[in-house]
Amino acid sequence: MSADLTVFDFFENVVLMLGWIVSNAIWDVLNTTMLAAIPFAALIAREWYNARREGEDEGNKGLLSLNRIETTLYAMLLVYIFAAVPLLSVQFAPANFDQQYYQKCGVKTATGGTSTGAGAALGGKTADMPLWWALVHAISNGVTNAALGALPCNTDYQYLRTELDHTAIQDPTLRSEVARFQRWCYGRSRTQLFYASESLDADVAKDTDWIGSHYFLNTPGYYDSFQSHRLVQGFAYNASRDSGYGTHPSQGGYPTCKQWWSAAGNGLRTRLHDQIDTSLWQNIHAAFTSSTADDYAIRALLNTHGGMANGNSGSDVVSGSGGGNGLNSTIGTAAGALGAGLSWLPAEGMKDVAARAMPMVQYLLMMAIVIAIPVVIVISGYSMKVIGILTFGYFGMASLTFWFALSRWLNNNLVDLLYQSDAAKLGFMAGLSNAYDISILTLVQAAMVVVLPTAWLAMLGWAGAGAGSVLGNAVRGGSDEAGKAGKQGGAKAQNTASGGKL
Repeated sequence: MSADLTVFDFFENVVLMLGWIVSNAIWDVLNTTMLAAIPFAALIAREWYNARREGEDEGNKGLLSLNRIETTLYAMLLVYIFAAVPLLSVQFAPANFDQQYYQKCGVKTATGGTSTGAGAALGGKTADMPLWWALVHAISNGVTNAALGALPCNTDYQYLRTELDHTAIQDPTLRSEVARFQRWCYGRSRTQLFYASESLDADVAKDTDWIGSHYFLNTPGYYDSFQSHRLVQGFAYNASRDSGYGTHPSQGGYPTCKQWWSAAGNGLRTRLHDQIDTSLWQNIHAAFTSSTADDYAIRALLNTHGGMANGNSGSDVVSGSGGGNGLNSTIGTAAGALGAGLSWLPAEGMKDVAARAMPMVQYLLMMAIVIAIPVVIVISGYSMKVIGILTFGYFGMASLTFWFALSRWLNNNLVDLLYQSDAAKLGFMAGLSNAYDISILTLVQAAMVVVLPTAWLAMLGWAGAGAGSVLGNAVRGGSDEAGKAGKQGGAKAQNTASGGKL
């Protein structure tokens, strides 16, 4: 018999295939050395010993032992055939996912069929699987996929932010040009702004924190007054503008900073815009209707300080009381900001590492369960209680995929709930939001990646142990009842044979 089983990604495919190949090898060793038969011999020896200890007044000890052995043997054989012997030839293949749905909603749900590239062998070796564990795997993945599909489709701000963080300016010439623009245009404009000592509101002050500032572009005396000190490809010679640089029409021109940034086709803004993938732009435009969405995305592309270094900590949407104006509130907020700030870097690192590493750890632990299955089953004496615990353990590990997706979904909804306006959510996406809020959100998000799966496994541990105990008690109860029946039958036969004298 053979079966194709789906998994959620290629890493799970490889480690599970490897786990079952090793598990098959261990089972072959247990069979070849007859270690797999020891529990059956131990059952006979144990029941014979128990019958011997019960004394002559317990009736027909042979019939008593036979009934007990028979009942327990049936349960052991069920475990042996369905959960121990690898009868099913299997291959794992990653399921197909709707990539657009994942980019939009942040949830991977199987759409049917499997991806290409999966095979029935790993390093030339194939894997077999007991029927019970194939069923458990199929049910676990089916339930997990159904739970994933039940998560509402909300904008995945974390995905957008992560993709922007991973996007870089690939063209070295463009990077050099951005650096020159920052030095000759933005740096001089900022210096002039400081010397002018103009009073700016918070939004304008935040706008002047990057090279594409609308204030510098539209206010006379800034980008319209400064220009490049070197030839810029794509800009034509302008005699009134470029004559002082000793150039001529065939060599190109020295654009003003405003032209250099805003020109259609060859301006810096357009060229930076083209550095961001088209599909990412589609997701950004689907999530935000604000006309400033492009500026925020380009600003994130240029932001080399990891997001909140340019943030504004003037507002406080997660402080509970809204900040307050009293001394205690100010000190408390400052102390909280300091503490959260000190915790932010470790938490940010932990969140990122956990989000990436935990699924890999999950699959490695599933592999460990698979490898241990034959040894644990034989040592337990083909115990149904142990099978119940292992089943819940495997199901719990396989379903962690949903809990990781849920923590991601909650992260996005925390952003959506706390940042009600498009501008605020764009600021979060570009790493420009309130530094205090970001640090607290990061701590909460880091905790969710670890706490939710841990709580789930703990609850399944209780249920698994309980279910395993029920199975074990049922087998022991059946054995006891059979023993009692055998005991009564033996006593009756003895009484009949002796004419009622014994």
